Amino acid sequence: MDLLRAFVRVAETGSFTKAGQVTGASQSAVSLKIKKLEERLGDMLLSRSPRSVRLTSFGARFLNDARSLIDLHDRVASRAGGMEVRRQLLLGISDHAAGASLPGIVAALGKSLPEYRLHVSVGLSDLLYRDFRAGLFSAVMIRSEDVGIDGRTAFEDDVVWTASRDFHWQAGDTFPLVSLQDGCALRRFAIQGLKTAGIDFEHVFTGTGVGAVQAAVSAGLGIACLDRRNIPPGSRDVGSLYALPDLPKTRMVLFCREDDIASAVVQAFREHL
Repeated sequence: MDLLRAFVRVAETGSFTKAGQVTGASQSAVSLKIKKLEERLGDMLLSRSPRSVRLTSFGARFLNDARSLIDLHDRVASRAGGMEVRRQLLLGISDHAAGASLPGIVAALGKSLPEYRLHVSVGLSDLLYRDFRAGLFSAVMIRSEDVGIDGRTAFEDDVVWTASRDFHWQAGDTFPLVSLQDGCALRRFAIQGLKTAGIDFEHVFTGTGVGAVQAAVSAGLGIACLDRRNIPPGSRDVGSLYALPDLPKTRMVLFCREDDIASAVVQAFREHL
C-alpha cells in the first residue's frame, strides 16, 4: 500500500518533492518507492525529465486501479477497527461553470454524497479534461466547446456582451475586448463575431480566470463575452445597445467515471443555476 500511495501522490502533485512533503518522506525515498513499484509491475509508470514528471500511458491506466486498491484497503482496515473511512471524490470544475454558485454547489454535493470526501479544483476546461483523461479526476464539469467533445449535458447558457453600466463605447471606435487567454471558447466566439462583423478590436485585458475578467469589466476597462450567469454586479448585457453580433449558446458537460456521482453533480449544478 505504501508504494501505491507514493505513486498516487506523485501523479496528483506532478512532483516527487511535493509528494514527499504530503507523505512525510524525502524525495529520494519517494523515488525509490516508485522504482520498486515499477519493478513489481514490469512497466514504467512515470516519465521523468529535469522539468516535469508525467504519467506514461501505462501509468495513466494503472492510476485508477491504484486508487481503487487503496480505497478497498482503507475500507477493510477501517471496518476491522470499528470505523468507516469515506472514499475520495476528486472533482474538477470549469471556472465558467462554477461562477458565484460554487459554495452552494459544493455544499449540495456534501449533503448528497456524504460517503465521499470532496476535493475540488477550479480551472480551465481544456486542462481539466486533459487531467481527467490522465486519471487525475473522478469527474469534471467543463464547457463542451472548449474541448470539442460531447459529454453528459448538465445545462446550457446564453453568452452575452457584457460591460459596466458606466462604460460607453462609440460604434466606429476600436472595440476594447476583455477576455481570457487563448484556449477559451468565449474568447474565440468574441473574436470570430467581431471579425465577421468587420469591427476592429484590441485586447485591453487578458485574464487567467473568470474573476479577473469580471473585475476588468466592473472597472470599465472594456467589453467581455461572458455567460449570462456570470455578469458581475453593476454590469449589463450591451449586445443590443451597440448592435453587436449574436453569440451562440454554450453547453456545460460532465465527464464522470461513476453513475451515482454523475447524477449528484448534475443535480447540484441544476439546483444552483
